[in-house]
Amino acid sequence: MRPSLAAAAAAMLAAMACAQSATKLAANLASEPTAERFSLDRAVAFMDDAAQMWNAKYGCVTCHTNGLFLVARASISTRARPYRETRKLAASYLRDYVSGGKQPKGQRGAIEGIVTAASVLAISDMATTRRLSASTKDALDFIWEQQDPEGSWSGWLKCRWPPYEIDDHFGVTLAAMALGRTPTSYRRLARVREAERRLRRYLAANPPEHLHHKGMMLWLATSLDDVVTREERRSWISELRERQQQDGGWRLADLGDERWRRPQDSVQELPSDAYATGFSVFALRQGGVPANDPSVQRGLRWLRSQQRRSGRWFVRSPRRDGKHYISHAATQFAVMAFDACGER
Repeated sequence: MRPSLAAAAAAMLAAMACAQSATKLAANLASEPTAERFSLDRAVAFMDDAAQMWNAKYGCVTCHTNGLFLVARASISTRARPYRETRKLAASYLRDYVSGGKQPKGQRGAIEGIVTAASVLAISDMATTRRLSASTKDALDFIWEQQDPEGSWSGWLKCRWPPYEIDDHFGVTLAAMALGRTPTSYRRLARVREAERRLRRYLAANPPEHLHHKGMMLWLATSLDDVVTREERRSWISELRERQQQDGGWRLADLGDERWRRPQDSVQELPSDAYATGFSVFALRQGGVPANDPSVQRGLRWLRSQQRRSGRWFVRSPRRDGKHYISHAATQFAVMAFDACGER
């Protein structure tokens, strides 16, 4: 077979594989039974399938499914086909809008997707090859050009869909995390130094308002120096501990404010959920809390008991019934929480 035909055949087979994943991935349902036995392998397989579904169905990058996936998957293995294909899609998506002249339309090409894709690619690059690819550098340079003088991206979608599309803080901390992990040679460039000054300016002017912000700051502090003081670290870790429920889990409503729950919800009646629990355990570990700490271990036990048969962790959307895509992010943070505790 000629090289061009071989490449076309390979592309067709890859597309068919993605389409197959898209059709076999069951919806996120509260009625799905819990797993008879906990399995990280099944959790990773679900992450792979969810990312492939999104790639095939939507062809863009989103925080909750294939964006955070690149960060979570990089900590496990980058040899798997779903990781390589998702990385390729993210790079292609960025190239279309960064250098390809494609104009944003609706949420396609919107700033939140561009910042997310550039940031997760940078984090992924540094976790694997320890160097930025040329396309990642171009994407990072592009988002610094789009950055507001105050340090954020004011066009970030804020549609009351926590934790990612609710305010500017998540985008700033994610981008700052990516920048903090880049090589020193890149950070010395004048345009990058200015971007870092703006990010730090935003963080200084906008201290974290709630626990999700604080958890992101604990994670950021592992990449960027002098953004969290010792006193803040101790205080935020204490706050996370205080919000842990009797069953060992955490609740999304406790990580945010009144916008992080449905108007009809009674906070007292909301149960622990997997997103808040995975995120909180991971944040505690980023803050330096030992893996054998009782709070961490209780959180892991809760996660083990709540995994569903598909390998995912189900989380009810804090906004409305529908796709419950926050279940995908919950599964990714759960996997990262176990990984951060040395369980792979």
